[in-house]
Amino acid sequence: MKQILFFILLSFTISAPTVNAATSRVTPKAKSPTKAKPAPAEPSHNRHRELYVGAQLGDSIVGGLLGITISNIYSLEVRYDYADPVYQPNNTVNSSSVGISGIAMFPLKVKDLEPLFMFAKAGYERSKVESTTNDPGIPGFFPPTTTIIITTRKRVTVGAGLEHDFNKNFSGRIGVNFVGSDHSTYLTAIYKF
Repeated sequence: MKQILFFILLSFTISAPTVNAATSRVTPKAKSPTKAKPAPAEPSHNRHRELYVGAQLGDSIVGGLLGITISNIYSLEVRYDYADPVYQPNNTVNSSSVGISGIAMFPLKVKDLEPLFMFAKAGYERSKVESTTNDPGIPGFFPPTTTIIITTRKRVTVGAGLEHDFNKNFSGRIGVNFVGSDHSTYLTAIYKF
């Protein structure tokens, strides 16, 4: 399952949308008596795209995120992660988390990889762990029982990583999150509206 999701995310980050020349329209420009100066090119570090969504795949987690760009440097993200269930003979553990983070992006000058950004993030996470224990009991003496224990933790999250813009709409990210004493690495495919 992890391999399938990895290849799906990787295909989103590698493929770029194409425009069919037969369906695209070109509006003829009116001739002007004076030669107009071309508009200045948008710098590669201009990241002001209002809203973005992403799919995240990491160490035993699958998740999604929704973000909004505040400025060329800062953005705010909300994410949801679901961890793979842990199965034991009489016990099953399911966990998920939801968090909000502020992100700061810093452009890096790397030959043939521009636009490449280093990011740092800090935020807050609420995680929920549900442990279900099935006790078969002893026939005639003790009836079978099922015990469900739900644990909720609220912790500070920090992280860092690299993000590469493949084009104006698609980006790929690799990073690491530190949540309390836990840490995880992840890959993210991002679509910007």
